[in-house]
Amino acid sequence: MVGYRGFEDGISKLKQVTRRNHRAIQRYIVGVISGAVPRRFLIAVRALVDFRYLAQAPVFTDHSLDRLTNTLQLFHDNKDAVVQAGVRDAWEIPKLELLQSVVSNIRRSGPVIQWSADATEHAHVQEVKVPARLSNNQNYYDQIARYLDRSDKCFRFDVATYLETRHEGNPSEDDDDSEEEHDIELDFNDCSLRDHMNLPRLPLNYFVIANALASDSIPNAPKPHCTFSNITTAFHLATKPSLRMTIDDATVLFKLPDLRPAIGEFLQRAQNHSNHPVSGVTSQDLCYPLPFDRIQIWYKICIQQFLYHKAQNVDAPQTLRVLPPSSDHPHGLYDTVILSPGPDSDWPRRGIEGHVVAQLRLIFRLLDTDYFATYVQRFDVVTQPANSGNVHPVTGMYLLRRAMKSSVERLGSVVPISHIRSPVHLIPKFGKEAHSHLTRESSCEFSSDFWLNKYWSKELYHTLSPLGL
Repeated sequence: MVGYRGFEDGISKLKQVTRRNHRAIQRYIVGVISGAVPRRFLIAVRALVDFRYLAQAPVFTDHSLDRLTNTLQLFHDNKDAVVQAGVRDAWEIPKLELLQSVVSNIRRSGPVIQWSADATEHAHVQEVKVPARLSNNQNYYDQIARYLDRSDKCFRFDVATYLETRHEGNPSEDDDDSEEEHDIELDFNDCSLRDHMNLPRLPLNYFVIANALASDSIPNAPKPHCTFSNITTAFHLATKPSLRMTIDDATVLFKLPDLRPAIGEFLQRAQNHSNHPVSGVTSQDLCYPLPFDRIQIWYKICIQQFLYHKAQNVDAPQTLRVLPPSSDHPHGLYDTVILSPGPDSDWPRRGIEGHVVAQLRLIFRLLDTDYFATYVQRFDVVTQPANSGNVHPVTGMYLLRRAMKSSVERLGSVVPISHIRSPVHLIPKFGKEAHSHLTRESSCEFSSDFWLNKYWSKELYHTLSPLGL
């Protein structure tokens, strides 16, 4: 998945583990070690990761604080399994002791996330580390102080000249002295000041762009619009597609033998205004007649959602890839999404109920139509014991199995891109020991069972564990 780190050589050889490494490891560790460690060992690790995600929520209720307390207690009830496995000798760790005060501090002072040290750590980089790197490694303190002093003088000079320039560009209407003050508006895009400012970087809002395009507020925009949205998700495709080819050539390149009949059945459902379940292709006619023969294909698509706790704010866009097999990627690269069978959806409030997990295998547009579609292959949720909500009782995640319509043929369908609700991340279920021939790129193609990784992002975590599972 674009923007997320993988560890090609594992994590045991890491020499200096940074905060980003810790964050990356906690995304994968529960799913990767499941089956390789004892049950209570995994529960203890999962409880610690759950505590971190729950404690970083921007808002809390009495119910969510009770979940936080119960999660920490779950860790203490099972932590002896880690000692029994020989991983640790004892639990005399000050930071673990501090976890006892998190809930009480939230009740008194509010969410922990408001006390983030990101601002001070960024200041440490800008005010100490950057000047130190520019020094000659002698007399650090003197050179850092001199650098900061000169930078401040340059900033004040730039501000003074900038204001003077803006004032000269807005002279008074008469030459007489006037007591009336003239406000000078700062142009934050001006290069003379931009280097001195640390302005917040807001994510590009594809919902606003999609609404503007849909209402024809942007004249001369090329059609069909490559930026569009539904009630939960916004989509952006490059104006220029990655490929243009015939359907038969795409069938060979992307290894989708039933692509042609899948497109035909998609067109029938679209014309009948029916839902688009990922139920597999029913037609056996691989030469299914179509009113066209060429399609446009994209390798990437950007998807954007609203935040879980602040539904009026947008999250940063996520890029998904759909790359065919090549010399660089022998098995291709195919990301995974949550789909709804129809245009309406209550995502993310009810989790995956009424939705489908599917892997993107082809993103395309039918020429001479406004249909942006995707060929997907479905995963089914493996049923778990009663009263578990189909969530695995040890990992706390959904266990998925690749849907097959025969022993060797995967179940797939063509659906509208607008039915995508969210990107998701899958972790292969390796069991006690991963097969020695599996690699980072081949593990998803040659595995049949997967964990739906709710730890991939904070937003997905709250969506896939609404009851604290």
